[in-house]
Amino acid sequence: MIERKLNEAGLIEFENFILELRNEGTPSTPIYLLNEDSTSEPIGESLPLVNTNFETRYLLGEHLVDTLGGTADAARFFGDRGFWSGLALFWFDLLCPARDDGSRKPSKEYNYILSENFNHRPRHSVFTTWQLVSRYGEDAKFLLNGALPVRGELVEQLMARQYLLSCEGVIRTASQLYYDPERNTYKKGAAARKSAGCIARYISWMDQLKVNYDLFAMSPDDFFSLMPAEFDRFRQA
Repeated sequence: MIERKLNEAGLIEFENFILELRNEGTPSTPIYLLNEDSTSEPIGESLPLVNTNFETRYLLGEHLVDTLGGTADAARFFGDRGFWSGLALFWFDLLCPARDDGSRKPSKEYNYILSENFNHRPRHSVFTTWQLVSRYGEDAKFLLNGALPVRGELVEQLMARQYLLSCEGVIRTASQLYYDPERNTYKKGAAARKSAGCIARYISWMDQLKVNYDLFAMSPDDFFSLMPAEFDRFRQA
């Protein structure tokens, strides 16, 4: 259950905790920051979010969408640094589990603390997971098939062209190309960096298309009608 979010003091203490971990310290997760008046504040409602071991980021996203709703329903939290950072703290032990020796190696702070820099916001582990599942539903599975500590190779490559994550036709086309429902992950070879039809080639193709086309206005049918033969290996797989 979530009833509070981090305030500015809480965000600073959470960041200090992450920095200590990155410097090879072994402090305990300061979940108390979400309970104390000095480091948190009420959100005005009780959200039945559960701290359970989600097998994939997609399942975490489903839980968020089921609880918060889609983009319109969750507008009250959109861009709220204290809220999304508080959720990352709530699930921190799942997002950054301890090794056998008790040590942990977290990613950059903006993976857990929603950044004021909009270029870094898509890196946030919880906010972006909710955004993708809220916007694309099952078509986000190919991006979020990994365990919670793993962002995923395909979404990592797409981060280099962040605007593509907002193009509905681009993402739904990529889902049809690369998602393997039998394996519940992306198809073999999709995450390669140079081979024909891989996600890196898909991103390069989109860079070429946007010179003459409005990617935001295009549907999967539009993209498939223009798609080069190199992608046939994934279309037919």
